[in-house]
Amino acid sequence: MRTLLAWLDKLSSKPAVLGLSVLAAFLLQTSVFTHLAVLGVKPDLLMVVVACWGLLYGPRAGFVAGMVTGLAQGVMLGQYIGLFALVKALVGFAVGVVESKIFKENIWVPTVAVGAAVLAHEFLVWLCLKVLGVPTPAVTILTVAVPGSVYSMLAAPLAYRQLFLYNVAERAREESVAGGAGQATARR
Repeated sequence: MRTLLAWLDKLSSKPAVLGLSVLAAFLLQTSVFTHLAVLGVKPDLLMVVVACWGLLYGPRAGFVAGMVTGLAQGVMLGQYIGLFALVKALVGFAVGVVESKIFKENIWVPTVAVGAAVLAHEFLVWLCLKVLGVPTPAVTILTVAVPGSVYSMLAAPLAYRQLFLYNVAERAREESVAGGAGQATARR
């Protein structure tokens, strides 16, 4: 029984929550949202997870989330494996830089940050593809990136709320552990 409880406790760790979030976003993006595409445009739920993670945990965590998400996306799609990892990591880092400067409880902050992150991601992917010599017309920035950014902004509050609640619970758990350790040493 203790091993089961220890295993379940490990599932609530940051890496496990990130992995489950990426898996859920990938499954939703490739199954449900393919049927909910508007004029062929669907939200970038993976970038939503990366941006929210960066906003909640800072640039380092945003970079790691972007790298993990980009690698997973590249492996699953079978193309441009390193490209998606690099671009998502850079955008996750950039979004995470503002982590200590924002009011995390305001739902408009992650919504706008996700919109900017998706635009930056799409532009950087387009730029990298151009540098690699892959023919990609500039009009895709207007026809795919901007609508995709708006669509992703609609999904941002839902994803951010879940990750924010996990973040709050995690901080409370850390404070109770730190407080309990302080009380134990004070009793001695």
